[in-house]
Amino acid sequence: MALIHEVPTHLGVEDTLTFGLTPRQLLRLSVAATLAYSVWDQTSVLPAELRDGLAAVLVAFGLLLAVVQPAGRPLDQWILAAFLFLTLPRRRLWRLEETEFLHARAPGARDWAELSPEPEWIGIDGDPQHAARVDSPTVRSLDRRRRP
Repeated sequence: MALIHEVPTHLGVEDTLTFGLTPRQLLRLSVAATLAYSVWDQTSVLPAELRDGLAAVLVAFGLLLAVVQPAGRPLDQWILAAFLFLTLPRRRLWRLEETEFLHARAPGARDWAELSPEPEWIGIDGDPQHAARVDSPTVRSLDRRRRP
């Protein structure tokens, strides 16, 4: 007897929680409702019609953000795309600027391949500068670590 397996075909669809709304849509609705209630509650000094109107505008804006999805994208992503389009520059200009210090060399300067690091703490016997290097505090601390 052949085994039959069901292949899921709805992988690109968001889950719905309640009233056919996704978690993202419910979050947007709850934030809008919270803002609307806080505006209505905290603005008791305003006339009742104005308070109700502000709360209704916030609820309507939350409904728009939650439900309206042009071209399959949420409205807040469209608002962000429009904001970025308006604020970012549309043209970029690239100029090659040569700095003088990259090409200018001091007379008698060695090539970069001839340069080698010369740490202060490495002393060479017979070098007249060796005594000055050995007397440095760095060399003295290294010498104490090396010798038992």
